[in-house]
Amino acid sequence: MLDPENHFHTLLDLLEIEREAEKEENKRALDRWPVEMREQLGKTVTRLVIERRDVGVGGLPLLILSRSPQGETISPFHAMDSGDLVRVTFVNGEFSREGTLYDVEEYRVTVALNQELGEEPVGKCRIDLLGSDATYKRMRRALDIASRQGGRLGELRKILLGHEPPQADPLPELVFFNERLNEFQRDAVRSSLAARDVALIHGPPGTGKTTVLVELIRQAVLQGKSVLATAPSNIAVDNMLEKLLDAGLNVVRLGHPARILENLRHATLLAQLDDHPDQKVIRIMDHDRERMVLQRERGRLTPEEDKALKREIKALWKEARAMEKSISKRIVQQAEVVLATHGGIGHLLASEKFDLVCLDEASQAAEPLSWVPILLADKIVMAGDPLQLPPTIHSPEAAERGLKVTLMERLQPDLPENLQTLLRVQYRMNEQIMGFSSERFYGGKLIAHESVRNHTLLDIPNVAPTGLTGGRLIFVDTAGTNFTETWNELLDSRENEGEAGLLLKLWRELAEAGVKPHWAALISPYSAQVRLLRHQVPRGLEVGTVDGFQGREKEVILLSLVRSNETGEVGFLSDTRRMNVAMTRARRLLVVVGDSATIGRHRFYEAFLDYVQAHGEHRSAWEWRSE
Repeated sequence: MLDPENHFHTLLDLLEIEREAEKEENKRALDRWPVEMREQLGKTVTRLVIERRDVGVGGLPLLILSRSPQGETISPFHAMDSGDLVRVTFVNGEFSREGTLYDVEEYRVTVALNQELGEEPVGKCRIDLLGSDATYKRMRRALDIASRQGGRLGELRKILLGHEPPQADPLPELVFFNERLNEFQRDAVRSSLAARDVALIHGPPGTGKTTVLVELIRQAVLQGKSVLATAPSNIAVDNMLEKLLDAGLNVVRLGHPARILENLRHATLLAQLDDHPDQKVIRIMDHDRERMVLQRERGRLTPEEDKALKREIKALWKEARAMEKSISKRIVQQAEVVLATHGGIGHLLASEKFDLVCLDEASQAAEPLSWVPILLADKIVMAGDPLQLPPTIHSPEAAERGLKVTLMERLQPDLPENLQTLLRVQYRMNEQIMGFSSERFYGGKLIAHESVRNHTLLDIPNVAPTGLTGGRLIFVDTAGTNFTETWNELLDSRENEGEAGLLLKLWRELAEAGVKPHWAALISPYSAQVRLLRHQVPRGLEVGTVDGFQGREKEVILLSLVRSNETGEVGFLSDTRRMNVAMTRARRLLVVVGDSATIGRHRFYEAFLDYVQAHGEHRSAWEWRSE
């Protein structure tokens, strides 16, 4: 049982510590990293020019920037969003202004400057991310409201802090939309529908927790319930969105289209707003306002005329935005399901309430972030896996003092068994790949579905048998090869050049045997190793961090552990949840490359090496050294 005042006060303190740590991290990156690297990491957008100026709410000076040459899109992979703190720097860094990212579109970005631009600088500019403040503000607001509000939120607060037990109705009799659901998935749907307050769905890798959520949402909609479906990441939300669209539901996706998969953008609020009949009126108003802005910029106005025109511009802006907000609210209220990231739940939903709020990937959201959608809930269903990656916390102090503990993780030990379900049948990995994760993390309870239990690469037409393609689980041991790790100061990360070269040799052997690039991925826990590999791999072969690959799968995964030293230091490889993710991404073949002399001193990796000896293949890197 947690004291509400103390609990929320602590979370607010930790959130402020975390915010400062992230800001410092961004500043260090801005000072240390070259522009090209920052752009690759999504922290910078370059080659921008001033398209025009405008005036925002309260007379804020707005700077509308577009890519040079004209017509080039701004990458959707940048890490910036409306509300982020940014710096606009012009050619040679001679002139800069700080401000807030006001809007991000496919072809332009708008920045609300903290001060007037003054004399217009000439030439190209770039935007650098200084910090993401919008989500922090939403979390602070959520914690403040959750700590003191009564009504249904007050009841949920008592339950989620352990003061009152959650309630449940008898399990309902259901006709399932998806007849292929297994018994554990069906139990999860029934349990979630029976819950009055909160239910948990524990979904280990490949067990189809999102499929369960989609069935649950369809059943809730059938009962006339309003539904909000959220997750911490855009990818997780888009995964739900795609399945709900396939099911024929009327949905609306909040969030910027540039961050949403292209084939799903028609479902976004902005796309539906654009198609609305009243949008023509808004366009006319915006066109008139732009004409007035140009008229002011040309000058030739008396001070009185300029002042009057400025008032008219502001009035037109307010009227257009009010109409836009009204249409947006109607679209949201008419939808059967609203989808958004936790951080993307903004003012538009502030006064809305939903009968059911589904939180996917709940184990990847820090508790303050989870309270953002909970504010809007009558009932909560959380789906996730606390035994996979936790949320990213930038501050070691905040993590140590409890910010790394998610709401789902905190609830799981005390929630009654009838309100939580472990999904046990997985549809991804063959039995050998699955076995170690099942034994080490899930008490040996996972079951490989018969459709995947024994599958290998050789079941795919035109894949030739080799020492790799016939395998399922292979550890390639670099012990004794002198493949020593090195420290990359620029990236604050580790890399291993010898290991990277070995991975490329392994890939070439697979490619020559008929394995297609899009079937495979090279992954590593270390960003420096990922960057090293990206410079060398052929087009079409995906390379990424373990953290970025959660929720993904490939037929083949080549995993580079990097660590190789005389002291047996494994660094954050000791976070075994990261390895649980890494070792459960492959469907047919998992190849782990590492130094047994280094990692074998850690109990987890010692157990893994023992498992490989019993159920896989332990091979030496020397087999590929002569190539």
